[in-house]
Amino acid sequence: MRAVWMMILLIPSLSFGHSLSDSYLSVVLDDNRVRGEWLIAVRDLELAVGLDRNADGSVTWGEILERQSQIENHALSHIALSRSDVACDLTLEAPMLEELNSGVFVHLPLSGVCSGDGALHLTYNLQFDIDSSHRSIVTLKQGEEVQSAILSPSTRSAEFSPSSVSVFEQYRTFVLEGVWHIWIGLDHILFLVAILVPVVVRRHGTDAPAGWLQSGRSSRWSDFTMVTGILKVVTAFTVAHSITLVLATLGWIVLPTRLVESVIALSVALSGINILYPIFRGHQWQIAFAFGLVHGFGFAGVLADLSLPTQLFIGSLLSFNIGVEIGQLAIVLVLVPTLLILTNAVLTRRLTEAVAGIAITGCGLLWVAERY
Repeated sequence: MRAVWMMILLIPSLSFGHSLSDSYLSVVLDDNRVRGEWLIAVRDLELAVGLDRNADGSVTWGEILERQSQIENHALSHIALSRSDVACDLTLEAPMLEELNSGVFVHLPLSGVCSGDGALHLTYNLQFDIDSSHRSIVTLKQGEEVQSAILSPSTRSAEFSPSSVSVFEQYRTFVLEGVWHIWIGLDHILFLVAILVPVVVRRHGTDAPAGWLQSGRSSRWSDFTMVTGILKVVTAFTVAHSITLVLATLGWIVLPTRLVESVIALSVALSGINILYPIFRGHQWQIAFAFGLVHGFGFAGVLADLSLPTQLFIGSLLSFNIGVEIGQLAIVLVLVPTLLILTNAVLTRRLTEAVAGIAITGCGLLWVAERY
C-alpha cells in the first residue's frame, strides 16, 4: 500500500509530462544575406526571462511587448551564425504571436548579413541550461538546396553547405526525433502500458504464476496466447496511428487539436480503469486500434508545426513515423519482461495491477480536466 500511495502522490507531477519544449528556426541564405523566422514557445520565454509580470498565471500580449528588448537580447545571446569563422550580423524584428499545435509561440523575424563565404555554421544554446529536453528544429534553404537539423544539449551546432548535403543524415535526424517524441510523450506511453498490462498480467484470465514458456501444455498455451495478445495490441496501435499520422500530416483529415488531446487523455483514463476493472473485456487490440487512430493525430501535430518544405516532406514524414515505431518497440521490449518479473507471485501481480491502474487512471483524469 505504501507503493500505491507513493504513485498517487506522484500523479500531479506526472500529469505535466506531455508538454514539449521545441523551437523552430527557418533560415534562407541568399548570397551574403540572411532572413528567417524563429519561433520560441511563450512558456519557454516565461521560464527564461519572466514574462508574467503580475504573476496571475497567464501571459498577455502586453506583457510580451513590455519585455520585448529582454526577449530579443536573450534570443540573440543564445544563437550564433558564421561563415569562414566570420560572425554574421543578426537582428530581430518586431515580434508576433503564432499558435501551433503544441502551444503559443513568439514569432521573431530574423535578418542579417554574413560577410564570409563557404558553409554556414550555426551554434545554438537557447533553453538548454533550463530544460534538458529542449530541441530546436532548424531548416536552411540555400538556392535550391534545403537542409534540416535538430539541435539538442548533446548536439548544439550544425554546419550547412550545399556540397555536404546528406539525405541519409537529414532523415536520420527525423527518425531520432520520432523516437524522442514518443519517449517524452507520457500520455502515449501510459496508454500503451495500460493496454498491455491486462494482456501480460492477467494472462487471459489464468491465475497461474507468470513464467516464460514454462513446462506443461497449459503453461505453454498460456504463454502463446499472451504473446499473440501482445502482438495484436502493438500491431493494431501501430497500424492505426500510422494511418492517421500520414493522413493528418498531408492535410487530408484535420481535427481540432483540443479535441484530439482530450480524447487521448480519455483513452489513458479508460485504459487505466480497465486495469482495475475489465471494461474492455478481452477487446484490447480493437480498443488499441480505435484510440490509436486518435493518437496518430497527436503525433501529426509535431510534424505539422515544422512546416517542412516539399523537398523534405515525404521523407521526413516516413522517417519520423519509423522513429515512433522504434521508440514504441523499445518500450514494449522493456515493459513486457518487467511485468513478467513483477507477476511471478499472486501478491505482486495484484499490487502491480493496483499501482498501475490507480496511477494511470489518475494521470488520464487530470489530463482530461486540463485539456477539456
